[in-house]
Amino acid sequence: MGEFGHFALACAWFLALFGFIGGAYAGLKQHDRLFLSVRNGTMLCALCLLLSTGALGYQFLTNDYTNQFVWQFSNASMQAVYKISAIWGGMDGSMLLWALILSGAGAAVAYSSASMPRSLMPWVLSILNSSTLFFTTVVLYLTNPFRYINAPFIPPDGNGLNPLLQNPYMAVHPPMLYLGFTTYAVPFSFCMGALLSNNLGNEWLRLTRRWALVAWSFLTFGIALGGHWAYLELGWGGFWAWDPVENSSFLPWITGSAFLHSIMVQERKNMLKFWNVWLIVLTYGLTVFGTFLTRSGIVQSVHAFASTDIGWVFLLYLSIMFLATAALTFLRRNELRSSKTIESLLSREAAFLVNNLLFLSICFAVLWGVMFPVLSEAITGKKQTIGIPFFNAVNVPLFLALIALMGLGPMIAWRKASTESLRRSFLAPFVGSFAIAMFLLWVGIEGFYPILSYSLCFFVTWTILAEIHRGMKVHKPAESAVGSLVSLLSRHRIRYGGYLIHFGVVVVTIGITASMAHKTEVEFTLGRGETHTQGRFNLTLNSLEGFDTQNYEALKAQVAVTSAKDKEALGSLEPEMRFYKKNKETTSEVAIRSSLREDLYLVLAGVDTSGERAALKLFINPLQVWLWFGILVMMLGSLVVVIPQKRGSKV
Repeated sequence: MGEFGHFALACAWFLALFGFIGGAYAGLKQHDRLFLSVRNGTMLCALCLLLSTGALGYQFLTNDYTNQFVWQFSNASMQAVYKISAIWGGMDGSMLLWALILSGAGAAVAYSSASMPRSLMPWVLSILNSSTLFFTTVVLYLTNPFRYINAPFIPPDGNGLNPLLQNPYMAVHPPMLYLGFTTYAVPFSFCMGALLSNNLGNEWLRLTRRWALVAWSFLTFGIALGGHWAYLELGWGGFWAWDPVENSSFLPWITGSAFLHSIMVQERKNMLKFWNVWLIVLTYGLTVFGTFLTRSGIVQSVHAFASTDIGWVFLLYLSIMFLATAALTFLRRNELRSSKTIESLLSREAAFLVNNLLFLSICFAVLWGVMFPVLSEAITGKKQTIGIPFFNAVNVPLFLALIALMGLGPMIAWRKASTESLRRSFLAPFVGSFAIAMFLLWVGIEGFYPILSYSLCFFVTWTILAEIHRGMKVHKPAESAVGSLVSLLSRHRIRYGGYLIHFGVVVVTIGITASMAHKTEVEFTLGRGETHTQGRFNLTLNSLEGFDTQNYEALKAQVAVTSAKDKEALGSLEPEMRFYKKNKETTSEVAIRSSLREDLYLVLAGVDTSGERAALKLFINPLQVWLWFGILVMMLGSLVVVIPQKRGSKV
């Protein structure tokens, strides 16, 4: 099966090479028959990579330890789901998965290309195939997962997957991230195709808007799943630590968000063409840069792959990409010149421009924080790290400014807003937000940023509801409130789907603010029958028992939770410590009691020498569940926007 997987991979490489060269030639000569061959070859390339990945999965499921990659990341005692997720648990398989998903996106574009502009599509398929060719080259020649073990005997068992990755979320989180990363290759390819074919109107934006939103949605969901995995698996009570690898996925999310907002200005006002070209190129480039960070070994992270010597390949690819874009944008500079200018700072165009600048400021700050240790070591010979306080100090005010713009931007008129219209739109929500701030101070909430965050969230929610109410009054006001709302949302689904995404961001912001600003963290020890009181909770250690499985040994604490006020039983928590036999590694399995009010998060940190007393770490994270709920609201809003509209519907 390994030979078959390698053969399918080699076939995919040749098909990607043909698609790259053939697409470019078909674009230059407008050769229709060659274009059709490229179209079919692009879809066949995806099939070959699917077969290659399937062959690798079969080797994992059948414990084929003649394969070096299977032996390194699997063992016989692992569950089937973890044997499959082990495909992307190591670098070789993860790069194959990347190439597979990328080729799948290319096949989808090729399949639908018959209804798209013929002058543009050969170039688009050429660029898409060039991306597939690059990643397939890396897999085939540098990180091939079908290498045999160079030993005189077949090992009886494998090393096994990293215990931290033996978690259900890791079966979903990496594919979601890769779907986001690779799908950004589609709008990038349309952009480059527009530059190469000189079709620099708004057609390429129209064709890629949905792809860009799908990529953003996958990336958002993937980042959220990664945060939830870290929250459950790492035992530190948090979900985001500004880790270099976390940041590598966050960077393209930032620029991708800026792109989704910026294209509206080009479509409505024929402005920001140059911005939009570079935003999507930067977004796709940052997905490749993130791959470089996680696989080159230049940054240290629990999420990173082992250090390798293939980082230079990604840097070379990035250099070629940015140099080609620079040359093409210079060549097409006249066509990219905006036909209109911003007439007033009090206009929606200006708000979108400020929005872009804020997103790019956050991107620069995060990128600087990621690369500073590398740069400091290169210059001074000593690595100096930047921690969480730096990222929070720089990015919190920038993010709060973005939250404010979420409320301001949609309610400011295009071209120029009058003072009177601004007063009508913002006086009531501003007064309400100020009242909320005063109320929070009165009830004892401390900290400038938390109070500002809650007030801005209230402000944005008010403006969203006011916009919906205004639309209902204008659109079929004679109907019932429910009928008017349904009719309004069905006719303007993209606009109000965007508002739903914004509302999800508000809920996420409230969850993040509360869980970070008002967190409780304590450490204590308990013997059997002893009780610790924290806030409104009593925690009593009932038992401390060990047990054994085929894959690991475990020690479990059973802790009863009762109300400190009236002794009412609130359930029990059962945190564990696990020792994985094959990997010789110890992990913590946290126990969480979630409610709409807070998460009670308990970690078994260890036991004393007698084995009778447990060391426990307790976190109380207020409103934590609202973070995950807000993500789901954002995904629902994305789904509303992505679903194709009926004819006659309006943005």
